[in-house]
Amino acid sequence: MTRMATLAYLGCSLSIGVFAAFNNFTLSLWLATFTTSYFLIAMLGNTRSFEGALVSPVFGAWSDRSWAGWLGRRRAFILVGGLLSAAIMAATPAISRISLSLPVPGMSPELAALAPAVLSIFLFTLTFNTMDDVHGALMADLTEGAERNRLSALKVVVGMAGQVAILVIGFFLWRDGIPDSAFAFTAALIAAGVLVTVVGVREPPPAVWAAERGRQQLAAGPQERIPLREFARAYSGAFFFFLVIFFYWSGVNAVMPLISIYLRDILGATVGEAQLLPSVLLLSTTVMALPAAWLGTRYGKRRVLGAGYAIMGLAALAGMVITTKEQSVVVFLLAGTGNAATMVLTLPILAELVPRRHIGLANGIQAAAGSVAAPLASVAAGVLADAFGPRAIFGLMAVCVVLALATLPLVRPPRSEPAVPAGAVLRPQRA
Repeated sequence: MTRMATLAYLGCSLSIGVFAAFNNFTLSLWLATFTTSYFLIAMLGNTRSFEGALVSPVFGAWSDRSWAGWLGRRRAFILVGGLLSAAIMAATPAISRISLSLPVPGMSPELAALAPAVLSIFLFTLTFNTMDDVHGALMADLTEGAERNRLSALKVVVGMAGQVAILVIGFFLWRDGIPDSAFAFTAALIAAGVLVTVVGVREPPPAVWAAERGRQQLAAGPQERIPLREFARAYSGAFFFFLVIFFYWSGVNAVMPLISIYLRDILGATVGEAQLLPSVLLLSTTVMALPAAWLGTRYGKRRVLGAGYAIMGLAALAGMVITTKEQSVVVFLLAGTGNAATMVLTLPILAELVPRRHIGLANGIQAAAGSVAAPLASVAAGVLADAFGPRAIFGLMAVCVVLALATLPLVRPPRSEPAVPAGAVLRPQRA
């Protein structure tokens, strides 16, 4: 990739980072003005929900078989999903003030008051997920081998920079509460990054994918499909990896929606500090992203990924016992180191387990694993936090990380199908 194409690709990474930080850390503080239930906050303050289990693989597979002219395979999905998500997010405060004219049987007054906000959050999360996962597949389209590791690391660095930026802005501008303008400002940043990627990236033309199919002796035709059963049989290592992802993100998503509430209610942070302190984790992830990519290339991606999981498990155990804001800084630094490995190496490992012609479907399925994990973890975390306090979420995370580590040795690449050599550049065949 050229330098300009790399920078353009990273525009959407910035959008993804801004969205993730706002949804995970700032939105939960806004929701706390409507309800005191940790369960409801955990369910709503999450970047993933059950609809992603269907949306992500469907749109990923759809993008594998699409060609929208100038917009290519992936960018049409990025454009529509990203801009719709930004528009709905900007309108969320106004939507949340809509009152239900008729009572809903079986719905409590508190939940009825939240219902419009719930709908808006559901919609901007759904549309965002159609963009986020396809953007990951685009990276596999554009790169190979060590270049893919490097771009994955840069994607993490820029995404973390976006997260830190919105949290620092929140610390200075939204100290005592989350105003309506916070939603509009965040939405504008998301839309800007999406447009940079859509305008600046050029995808490989259809002839490239035909050439790849010819080299790997695949059936001709742009509408190639593979049933899920056949996919699972051919790429069993990928399905074990999806299970690893499910366990790991179950743990992470048990913690993320409630971390700001934990900082405020347990460690005594202000609203501004509860947004700023998680940026320590993000900064640590940013600093360690490129080293994680290098370590993955040097010592093996799965080995370094396992080390990252183990570090995250240790950070979860520490979260159960710390008592001050200052101690949380140390825990966030530790967690950021482990988080860097998981953020950088997941997609490069997946790209080794599945050929590029199916990477949209594969990335959609791994996103679906996270989409199923997130609400299940949020339910469990909310129930535990309401019963035992927010510290309980870290115990749940530690258990989930252990399960991910136990499953990781089963992740092996397929042997039956030769891979395109690392570093090879795919070019259209001349007629």
